Amino acid sequence: MKNTIKSSLLVGIFVLFAVSCNVSVDDDPFYGSGTFTNAYYIDTEDWYYDKSADLFYCDVPINELNKQVYNNGILAGYFVYYVDNQRVDSPLPYIQYFMDRGYQWSYQYTCEFYPGGVTFIFKDSNFDVSNPPSCTFVIKMMLP
Repeated sequence: MKNTIKSSLLVGIFVLFAVSCNVSVDDDPFYGSGTFTNAYYIDTEDWYYDKSADLFYCDVPINELNKQVYNNGILAGYFVYYVDNQRVDSPLPYIQYFMDRGYQWSYQYTCEFYPGGVTFIFKDSNFDVSNPPSCTFVIKMMLP
């Protein structure tokens, strides 16, 4: 009998908690799903070089990334590459290492979010100022 009362009490608490956690759906791009996922292909010509920071960047507008999502959501970026024809989404920051004739260097990919979009960032440890290779990123967003 005590177990039944405890179970009923716990179920009641969970129901009250779930009801109290409703989020306003005004201007909510996630209404009905709670998540947003999209891939962004960045071509070699899309990168811009920032000489003062010695890095390349590409700004991408994302209308779904409003202030509510930016302030209260969970935001994640991924670098996409393939291994044996299988797609791999690796969390950012992602570092790709190279070695050729005893010389070692790396490509570093990351992103920065802001209300209304994301900036993808590329840095070459070899200080090469030619445009980075084309690549694909995935952005995932979720409301709590």
